Amino acid sequence: AVLLATPALAVRSETGYAVLYRIAPAVAQFFQPIQEACTDSGITMEVAAVRVEGDTAQAYIVLSGGPVDATTDLFDSWSFHLPFDQTGRCERVAWDEATGTVTFLCTVKTMDGSPIPTGGKMTFSVRQLLTGKKAMEGVTVDLKLTNYAQEAETALTWGADPPAAGVREPEVTYYSATGGSGDLASVMLQPGEVLAEPAEGLPITAAGYADGLFHIQLCRGDASRTDNHAFLWMEDADGREFHCTGISYFTGETAGGRTDYMDFLFAVPPEELAGCTLHGNFYTAATLTEGLWQVTFPLENTD
Repeated sequence: AVLLATPALAVRSETGYAVLYRIAPAVAQFFQPIQEACTDSGITMEVAAVRVEGDTAQAYIVLSGGPVDATTDLFDSWSFHLPFDQTGRCERVAWDEATGTVTFLCTVKTMDGSPIPTGGKMTFSVRQLLTGKKAMEGVTVDLKLTNYAQEAETALTWGADPPAAGVREPEVTYYSATGGSGDLASVMLQPGEVLAEPAEGLPITAAGYADGLFHIQLCRGDASRTDNHAFLWMEDADGREFHCTGISYFTGETAGGRTDYMDFLFAVPPEELAGCTLHGNFYTAATLTEGLWQVTFPLENTD
């Protein structure tokens, strides 16, 4: 009786359920109660339909309330809890303006291709929602590139590890988000005043040459909360496109959050800048809502 009561009590709290799921996922799912709808932060998530066939299970998950809109994004914060190895994905498939509901199709498959076990339950959870997303594509950036056809001031940057003992610590440390092992990371321009702002929340904060490449620096704000990002390219007078590579950096976490930067690197010599213009696709979001939306439902077809 004690052995049976312990896991049943554990799943009554989120922490208890998470711990039990790590130890014995099949037991955790067995005792997890059915709950096909939940509400947090004024947003309701519910299961609309379930389909199981062969090695695949699918569920239509509907969100409504609060800031939910046609652009709602699960921000890669979703999880499938199942007592077997699996792969999964979620895609937004519908928006109903009249009811203010957005629908996602969530699909999970067994890793080895075996049939979905009968009689089981799936728990699906989400912890973050992005809303108010905007896409501005094919934008011509109002920036005269020839004004920056000279060497630019660079910032001291570090990899994932702190600097070694005895090495100068800069006033502001910029960490490379593309890896590193404590050595100086790739060159980043020193952020400065706003040179242009082709999209709200995505200003250009530096431009110029470093290590033989032309840099355009974009400030992304706290990208861990908004996912603001862009793709830049240059075009010459004949319409020929020059594409680039990008290196991302961020300041250390502070009480006010963090700031992310992206340096776009172009292999274009200074003498060719005169005939070039800058273009980009820009993507922003207005609101990040955090909480815990979690539903548990049987792995069986609904009518």
